[in-house]
Amino acid sequence: MALTSPFPRIDGELWAGERRVTELVAEFGSPLYVYDAGVIEAAYRRIEAAFSGVDLLIAYSVKANSNLEILRRLKALGAGADIVSLGELHRCLAAGISANDMVFAGVGKTEEEMEAALDAGILAFNVESAEELQVLGRVATRLGKPAPIALRVNPDIVADTPHEYTRTGHGATKFGIPVDQVLDLYRSAADHPMLEIRGIDVHIGSQIMEPAPYEKALDQVLRLAAEARAEGIDLDFLDLGGGYGVGYDEEDGMSVEDLAAIVVPRVAETGMRLILEPGRFIVGEAGILVTEVLYVKRSGSKTFVIMDGGMTDLIRPSHYQGFHRIEPVVSRDEAAHEIVDVVGPICETGDFLARDRSLQMPAHGDLLAVHTVGAYGFVMASNYNSRRKPAEIVVDGAEVVLARRRESLDDLLLGETL
Repeated sequence: MALTSPFPRIDGELWAGERRVTELVAEFGSPLYVYDAGVIEAAYRRIEAAFSGVDLLIAYSVKANSNLEILRRLKALGAGADIVSLGELHRCLAAGISANDMVFAGVGKTEEEMEAALDAGILAFNVESAEELQVLGRVATRLGKPAPIALRVNPDIVADTPHEYTRTGHGATKFGIPVDQVLDLYRSAADHPMLEIRGIDVHIGSQIMEPAPYEKALDQVLRLAAEARAEGIDLDFLDLGGGYGVGYDEEDGMSVEDLAAIVVPRVAETGMRLILEPGRFIVGEAGILVTEVLYVKRSGSKTFVIMDGGMTDLIRPSHYQGFHRIEPVVSRDEAAHEIVDVVGPICETGDFLARDRSLQMPAHGDLLAVHTVGAYGFVMASNYNSRRKPAEIVVDGAEVVLARRRESLDDLLLGETL
């Protein structure tokens, strides 16, 4: 299944669905997050088709983009959720996602979060430490509600990802339980009257482009699952996590078809349900950030294109040294290309969207589109410098939904007292 082409250029101008991007900015202002619902659905269906040979739950990784309109649309497609906080639980329930289709991950779950998730009736907690397991047992006992669990295995695999922060499956990270401790913790959980063992979980990183690291992780969790079952500890599901890479510079992302060819037959023969936790793969390429040129400044050997959007709107370039393709919303044939820094208005040297980038030279008032921001874009935005967060819209063909209004000045004061 081919993905719907995201944000095509027609007669020199970018479109989102059946709408001109310039038209959208005229209506909703700049900076502006624009999501194409067709691209989201196509990515979801591609995963669904690739893994059709096994009992599958696609538990969308909410941290990638937690907008309620996007969650609502994913629920309608059949998605569950991978959540990491009480706030994400609240959002998913508000969007109509069934708690029984949610897995709760994260190394620092609080007792308040455990209680709320138990009350809601989630599918399972992905437990990440021995002490977390003990606390969860106490909370379940106090509430009189058995806690469904899976253990998150740390297989000590270093996946090749673009940044060290996105490698979560090796022994030096905070995530998961070392392989040599997993069986002992399963035994401990099996002896606890208020813990219900449901599955086994692994997550090795984000923005992974090749299936090989997943195969190594799968080898380990299948071996552990077989050893647990040999001791009478049954496992209903195997959660292989997410992290499938996407193209940030028009390159191909992860082939989920190749991954499925490795995973599906091996999981199917165990009889276990397969849970996947894609986030970026579903929403990443479906989003652009549109931002307006305020000034062009030449200083010594540098040329700065100063935008009305910056690191408070999109922090990946500064935080992860992430590359995002940038292009003019309306191309001008007469404009020459120059090497520039695309920077924002925030009072920080680290406020940039691109550095030393060849760009068709824009002028004051031109619009630029920053691509592949549907994941880890708005969701990581801040109010630093007391800046208002931008609006988010979802385009579905010719229909446009204002998914989040632009913040007002009074919104910046919410929760404060004087």
